[in-house]
Amino acid sequence: MNHLKLTVLQAGALVLVIAATAPPARAQAPDDTVVQPAPAAARPSSRDSRRLFQRFAEDAAIVPAGWAEGQFVYTNLSDSGAHQFLGAQLAFRLTDQAEAGLRLGWANLDAGDDPDGSGLDDIDLYGKYRFHGGAGHCAIGGLVKAPTADEDKGLGTGSADLEVFGACRADLKAASATANAGVRYNGTTDAPLPDSQASVLLGGGLLIPTGPRATVVIEATYESERLDGAGSDARLTLGMQWSPPAPGLGFRGAVALPLSAAAPDSQIFFGAVWLY
Repeated sequence: MNHLKLTVLQAGALVLVIAATAPPARAQAPDDTVVQPAPAAARPSSRDSRRLFQRFAEDAAIVPAGWAEGQFVYTNLSDSGAHQFLGAQLAFRLTDQAEAGLRLGWANLDAGDDPDGSGLDDIDLYGKYRFHGGAGHCAIGGLVKAPTADEDKGLGTGSADLEVFGACRADLKAASATANAGVRYNGTTDAPLPDSQASVLLGGGLLIPTGPRATVVIEATYESERLDGAGSDARLTLGMQWSPPAPGLGFRGAVALPLSAAAPDSQIFFGAVWLY
Protein backbone atom coordinates (compact mmCIF):
# COMPACT_ATOMS: atom_id res chain seq x y z
CA MET A 1 0.00 0.00 0.00
CA ASN A 2 2.82 2.34 0.88
CA HIS A 3 4.46 1.42 -2.40
CA LEU A 4 1.27 2.39 -4.33
CA LYS A 5 1.10 5.79 -2.58
CA LEU A 6 4.71 6.45 -3.47
CA THR A 7 4.08 5.60 -7.13
CA VAL A 8 1.10 7.96 -7.30
CA LEU A 9 3.08 10.77 -5.71
CA GLN A 10 5.95 10.23 -8.12
CA ALA A 11 3.60 10.29 -11.13
CA GLY A 12 1.98 13.51 -9.90
CA ALA A 13 5.35 15.17 -9.41
CA LEU A 14 6.39 14.15 -12.93
CA VAL A 15 3.25 15.76 -14.40
CA LEU A 16 3.95 19.02 -12.55
CA VAL A 17 7.53 19.08 -13.78
CA ILE A 18 6.45 18.53 -17.39
CA ALA A 19 3.76 21.26 -17.15
CA ALA A 20 6.21 23.74 -15.68
CA THR A 21 8.94 23.12 -18.22
CA ALA A 22 6.81 22.74 -21.36
CA PRO A 23 7.09 25.71 -23.82
CA PRO A 24 3.97 27.90 -24.12
CA ALA A 25 1.60 27.05 -26.95
CA ARG A 26 2.24 29.03 -30.13
CA ALA A 27 -0.35 31.55 -31.23
CA GLN A 28 -2.22 30.52 -34.30
CA ALA A 29 -0.39 31.57 -37.42
CA PRO A 30 -2.24 34.13 -39.51
CA ASP A 31 -4.15 32.79 -42.42
CA ASP A 32 -2.00 33.30 -45.48
CA THR A 33 -5.13 33.63 -47.60
CA VAL A 34 -6.19 36.91 -45.92
CA VAL A 35 -5.37 39.84 -48.23
CA GLN A 36 -3.73 42.71 -46.39
CA PRO A 37 -4.82 46.20 -47.52
CA ALA A 38 -2.30 48.00 -49.69
CA PRO A 39 -0.96 51.36 -48.47
CA ALA A 40 -2.89 54.34 -49.72
CA ALA A 41 -1.40 55.88 -52.83
CA ALA A 42 -0.30 59.48 -52.82
CA ARG A 43 -2.86 61.92 -54.13
CA PRO A 44 -2.09 62.57 -57.79
CA SER A 45 -1.32 66.07 -58.98
CA SER A 46 -4.31 67.64 -60.72
CA ARG A 47 -4.01 69.18 -64.18
CA ASP A 48 -6.39 71.90 -62.93
CA SER A 49 -3.61 73.27 -60.74
CA ARG A 50 -1.62 74.10 -63.91
CA ARG A 51 -2.94 77.50 -65.00
CA LEU A 52 -2.63 80.21 -67.61
CA PHE A 53 -0.97 83.56 -66.97
CA GLN A 54 -2.93 86.13 -69.00
CA ARG A 55 -6.34 84.44 -68.86
CA PHE A 56 -6.30 82.84 -65.43
CA ALA A 57 -10.04 83.35 -64.94
CA GLU A 58 -11.04 82.59 -68.54
CA ASP A 59 -10.08 78.93 -68.35
CA ALA A 60 -12.17 75.77 -67.96
CA ALA A 61 -9.96 74.59 -65.08
CA ILE A 62 -11.35 74.42 -61.54
CA VAL A 63 -8.72 74.78 -58.83
CA PRO A 64 -8.48 71.54 -56.77
CA ALA A 65 -9.07 73.36 -53.45
CA GLY A 66 -7.65 76.83 -52.96
CA TRP A 67 -5.11 79.06 -54.74
CA ALA A 68 -3.34 82.02 -53.13
CA GLU A 69 -0.71 83.69 -55.30
CA GLY A 70 1.46 86.69 -54.61
CA GLN A 71 2.21 88.39 -57.96
CA PHE A 72 4.63 90.92 -59.37
CA VAL A 73 4.04 92.07 -62.97
CA TYR A 74 6.27 94.54 -64.80
CA THR A 75 4.92 95.95 -68.07
CA ASN A 76 7.14 97.98 -70.40
CA LEU A 77 4.92 100.46 -72.22
CA SER A 78 7.77 101.79 -74.39
CA ASP A 79 7.24 105.49 -75.19
CA SER A 80 4.46 105.81 -72.60
CA GLY A 81 6.52 104.51 -69.67
CA ALA A 82 6.20 101.44 -67.44
CA HIS A 83 3.54 99.91 -65.22
CA GLN A 84 4.23 97.78 -62.15
CA PHE A 85 1.74 95.66 -60.23
CA LEU A 86 2.22 94.00 -56.85
CA GLY A 87 -0.72 92.07 -55.51
CA ALA A 88 -2.57 88.80 -55.15
CA GLN A 89 -4.51 86.35 -57.31
CA LEU A 90 -6.95 84.29 -55.24
CA ALA A 91 -9.16 81.41 -56.37
CA PHE A 92 -11.58 79.20 -54.44
CA ARG A 93 -13.23 75.91 -55.38
CA LEU A 94 -16.95 76.27 -54.61
CA THR A 95 -18.02 72.85 -55.93
CA ASP A 96 -16.58 70.27 -58.31
CA GLN A 97 -17.98 72.41 -61.15
CA ALA A 98 -17.65 75.99 -59.83
CA GLU A 99 -14.83 78.41 -59.00
CA ALA A 100 -14.69 82.03 -57.87
CA GLY A 101 -11.80 84.39 -57.35
CA LEU A 102 -10.41 87.90 -57.36
CA ARG A 103 -7.29 89.84 -58.23
CA LEU A 104 -6.26 92.95 -56.33
CA GLY A 105 -3.14 94.88 -55.52
CA TRP A 106 -1.04 98.03 -55.74
CA ALA A 107 0.00 99.67 -59.00
CA ASN A 108 2.64 102.17 -60.01
CA LEU A 109 2.67 104.01 -63.36
CA ASP A 110 5.69 105.91 -64.64
CA ALA A 111 4.38 107.61 -67.76
CA GLY A 112 6.67 110.61 -68.22
CA ASP A 113 4.67 113.75 -69.02
CA ASP A 114 1.31 111.95 -68.76
CA PRO A 115 -0.54 111.57 -65.44
CA ASP A 116 1.21 108.97 -63.34
CA GLY A 117 1.55 107.85 -59.77
CA SER A 118 0.80 104.90 -57.56
CA GLY A 119 -2.13 103.57 -55.59
CA LEU A 120 -4.70 100.83 -55.34
CA ASP A 121 -5.31 99.06 -58.66
CA ASP A 122 -8.69 98.01 -60.05
CA ILE A 123 -10.12 94.84 -58.49
CA ASP A 124 -11.27 91.97 -60.73
CA LEU A 125 -13.88 89.55 -59.39
CA TYR A 126 -14.93 86.47 -61.35
CA GLY A 127 -16.96 83.29 -61.18
CA LYS A 128 -17.44 80.35 -63.55
CA TYR A 129 -19.27 77.06 -63.91
CA ARG A 130 -17.78 74.03 -65.65
CA PHE A 131 -19.98 71.47 -67.32
CA HIS A 132 -19.43 67.75 -66.74
CA GLY A 133 -17.15 66.07 -69.25
CA GLY A 134 -14.53 63.38 -69.75
CA ALA A 135 -11.02 64.34 -70.78
CA GLY A 136 -12.41 67.65 -72.11
CA HIS A 137 -14.33 70.32 -70.20
CA CYS A 138 -16.13 73.54 -71.12
CA ALA A 139 -17.15 76.37 -68.84
CA ILE A 140 -18.97 79.69 -68.86
CA GLY A 141 -18.37 82.61 -66.55
CA GLY A 142 -18.29 86.32 -65.91
CA LEU A 143 -15.88 88.94 -64.62
CA VAL A 144 -16.53 92.37 -63.07
CA LYS A 145 -13.92 95.09 -62.73
CA ALA A 146 -14.47 97.28 -59.66
CA PRO A 147 -13.07 100.76 -60.49
CA THR A 148 -10.91 101.27 -57.41
CA ALA A 149 -7.89 102.69 -59.31
CA ASP A 150 -7.42 106.47 -59.46
CA GLU A 151 -8.09 107.69 -63.01
CA ASP A 152 -6.42 111.05 -62.26
CA LYS A 153 -3.13 109.15 -61.85
CA GLY A 154 -3.69 107.17 -65.04
CA LEU A 155 -4.16 103.91 -63.12
CA GLY A 156 -7.68 103.19 -64.39
CA THR A 157 -10.70 104.52 -66.26
CA GLY A 158 -12.85 105.22 -63.20
CA SER A 159 -15.67 103.05 -64.58
CA ALA A 160 -16.82 99.49 -63.95
CA ASP A 161 -16.32 96.88 -66.70
CA LEU A 162 -18.28 93.68 -67.28
CA GLU A 163 -17.09 90.59 -69.16
CA VAL A 164 -18.73 87.30 -70.11
CA PHE A 165 -16.69 84.39 -71.46
CA GLY A 166 -16.67 80.76 -72.47
CA ALA A 167 -13.73 78.37 -72.32
CA CYS A 168 -12.79 74.77 -73.10
CA ARG A 169 -9.89 72.60 -71.98
CA ALA A 170 -8.82 69.15 -73.17
CA ASP A 171 -6.40 67.23 -70.95
CA LEU A 172 -4.49 65.08 -73.42
CA LYS A 173 -1.67 62.69 -72.62
CA ALA A 174 1.12 65.04 -73.65
CA ALA A 175 -0.47 68.42 -72.87
CA SER A 176 -3.58 70.34 -71.89
CA ALA A 177 -5.02 72.41 -74.76
CA THR A 178 -7.10 75.47 -73.88
CA ALA A 179 -9.28 77.95 -75.77
CA ASN A 180 -11.35 80.91 -74.60
CA ALA A 181 -13.52 83.66 -76.07
CA GLY A 182 -15.43 86.53 -74.52
CA VAL A 183 -17.01 89.94 -74.85
CA ARG A 184 -16.18 92.84 -72.53
CA TYR A 185 -18.24 95.96 -71.89
CA ASN A 186 -15.83 98.74 -70.97
CA GLY A 187 -17.44 101.45 -68.86
CA THR A 188 -17.89 105.02 -70.04
CA THR A 189 -14.75 107.16 -69.80
CA ASP A 190 -14.26 110.86 -69.14
CA ALA A 191 -11.95 113.28 -70.95
CA PRO A 192 -9.06 113.32 -71.62
CA LEU A 193 -9.43 109.56 -72.22
CA PRO A 194 -10.86 108.49 -75.61
CA ASP A 195 -14.36 107.04 -75.76
CA SER A 196 -14.63 103.41 -74.69
CA GLN A 197 -16.19 100.59 -76.66
CA ALA A 198 -16.94 96.92 -76.22
CA SER A 199 -14.02 94.61 -76.93
CA VAL A 200 -13.75 91.01 -78.08
CA LEU A 201 -11.36 88.55 -76.41
CA LEU A 202 -9.83 85.40 -77.92
CA GLY A 203 -7.17 83.13 -76.51
CA GLY A 204 -5.60 79.71 -76.61
CA GLY A 205 -2.72 77.84 -75.11
CA LEU A 206 -0.83 74.66 -74.37
CA LEU A 207 0.17 73.57 -70.87
CA ILE A 208 2.85 70.91 -71.28
CA PRO A 209 3.83 68.88 -68.20
CA THR A 210 7.58 68.24 -68.16
CA GLY A 211 7.45 66.28 -64.91
CA PRO A 212 5.16 65.63 -61.96
CA ARG A 213 5.55 69.25 -60.81
CA ALA A 214 6.82 71.34 -63.75
CA THR A 215 4.74 72.74 -66.62
CA VAL A 216 5.67 74.77 -69.69
CA VAL A 217 2.95 77.29 -70.61
CA ILE A 218 2.53 78.69 -74.14
CA GLU A 219 -0.34 81.17 -74.36
CA ALA A 220 -1.58 83.45 -77.15
CA THR A 221 -4.14 86.19 -76.42
CA TYR A 222 -5.99 88.83 -78.43
CA GLU A 223 -8.31 91.69 -77.45
CA SER A 224 -9.79 94.27 -79.79
CA GLU A 225 -9.37 97.90 -78.75
CA ARG A 226 -11.05 99.05 -75.55
CA LEU A 227 -10.61 102.75 -76.30
CA ASP A 228 -11.15 104.41 -79.69
CA GLY A 229 -7.89 104.60 -81.60
CA ALA A 230 -5.94 102.53 -79.06
CA GLY A 231 -5.55 99.51 -81.35
CA SER A 232 -5.87 95.82 -80.60
CA ASP A 233 -3.68 94.00 -78.08
CA ALA A 234 -2.18 90.65 -79.12
CA ARG A 235 0.51 88.87 -77.07
CA LEU A 236 2.45 85.62 -76.90
CA THR A 237 3.24 84.54 -73.34
CA LEU A 238 5.89 81.92 -72.57
CA GLY A 239 6.17 80.67 -69.01
CA MET A 240 7.04 77.93 -66.55
CA GLN A 241 5.14 76.76 -63.49
CA TRP A 242 6.45 74.55 -60.68
CA SER A 243 3.72 73.37 -58.33
CA PRO A 244 3.79 70.42 -55.87
CA PRO A 245 0.66 68.44 -55.00
CA ALA A 246 -1.46 70.44 -52.55
CA PRO A 247 -0.88 71.57 -49.92
CA GLY A 248 2.41 73.17 -50.87
CA LEU A 249 4.30 76.15 -52.26
CA GLY A 250 4.90 76.64 -55.98
CA PHE A 251 6.39 79.26 -58.29
CA ARG A 252 5.47 80.71 -61.67
CA GLY A 253 7.32 82.93 -64.11
CA ALA A 254 6.66 84.15 -67.66
CA VAL A 255 7.49 86.75 -70.27
CA ALA A 256 4.98 88.22 -72.74
CA LEU A 257 6.01 89.38 -76.22
CA PRO A 258 3.99 91.72 -78.48
CA LEU A 259 2.13 90.40 -81.52
CA SER A 260 0.50 93.75 -82.37
CA ALA A 261 1.61 97.38 -82.37
CA ALA A 262 -0.70 98.32 -79.48
CA ALA A 263 0.58 95.56 -77.18
CA PRO A 264 3.21 96.40 -74.54
CA ASP A 265 6.82 96.06 -75.66
CA SER A 266 7.31 93.38 -73.01
CA GLN A 267 5.82 92.04 -69.82
CA ILE A 268 7.34 89.97 -67.01
CA PHE A 269 5.39 87.86 -64.49
CA PHE A 270 6.54 86.33 -61.25
CA GLY A 271 4.31 84.53 -58.77
CA ALA A 272 4.61 82.49 -55.58
CA VAL A 273 1.60 80.20 -55.16
CA TRP A 274 0.28 78.42 -52.08
CA LEU A 275 -1.99 75.51 -53.03
CA TYR A 276 -4.19 74.23 -50.24
